[in-house]
Amino acid sequence: MIVGGVQKEIDPGKGTCPLISNNRTLVPIRAIVEELGGSVAWNNADQKISVLLGTKAIELWIGNKTTNVNGIEKMTDVAPQIINERTMVPLRYVIDNLGFNVSWDEVSKKVTITH
Repeated sequence: MIVGGVQKEIDPGKGTCPLISNNRTLVPIRAIVEELGGSVAWNNADQKISVLLGTKAIELWIGNKTTNVNGIEKMTDVAPQIINERTMVPLRYVIDNLGFNVSWDEVSKKVTITH
C-alpha cells in the first residue's frame, strides 16, 4: 500500500497480499486501519475482529456475514476468513463503515482509500 507517497507493506513482515473472493477484496485490515488512525483487536475465543476509529466501531466474526456497526447489526456479502494463518476481512465493507471512500482501478488492480 502507499501512504503519504511512501510504499508500505499491507501486512508488515508477513508478505500477505490482498485476495479477491466473490468479487470482493479481502485484506489483513490492521495496518490499513492503523494508518488511518484507528485500532484493531482480535478475540481468539470468539474469533472476533474489533475495529475502532474515532466514534466508529465495527465487530466482525470469522465465517459469519453478520456484523455489528456502532451497535447495529448489519450484513456483509463476504464473511471474514482465516487464510494462511492471516485474518482477512472485506476491505470495502470495513472502510465504508468507517466513513472513508474506496475506489477500485480495474486496469492497475489498485485500491484507493480517501476521506
